[in-house]
Amino acid sequence: MTCVPRGEDDRLAPRTPPPLVAIFNSRDEVIEAIRSTLENDGFATVTARLADIQNGTLDLVAFIKVHGPEVIVYDLPRPYESHWNFLRLMKETTSLKDRTWVLTTTDKQALEAAVGASDVVEIIVGQPYGADDVVEAVHVALGT
Repeated sequence: MTCVPRGEDDRLAPRTPPPLVAIFNSRDEVIEAIRSTLENDGFATVTARLADIQNGTLDLVAFIKVHGPEVIVYDLPRPYESHWNFLRLMKETTSLKDRTWVLTTTDKQALEAAVGASDVVEIIVGQPYGADDVVEAVHVALGT
């Protein structure tokens, strides 16, 4: 084996971890599609099912506090008003307050009507949408 001396320019720079994105959705196949597309684009991901949040199995605030994602991709199902009220209350907690949110939904117009002109959510992606649309929204949210 031959050793080649490394020059100053050949040293590896410290790696910065990829941005972490949390994905919350009610459908496993949607979670998987968004997760794999984000990871293929260089993001790290953590995921959870909305049912686990809604039935109390998963503490959303604690989950976010432990993982510290830079962006939260959250599917807001019908009825929009009640789910929006829940999310708005959660958004006021310390660990969720300064997070960047991308909402996905099946009816963007109805969700926007329920949400109103709010500064709570930065981007809303409505169906039909694909995983690539969500990745693009995450890039927009991060300014990358």
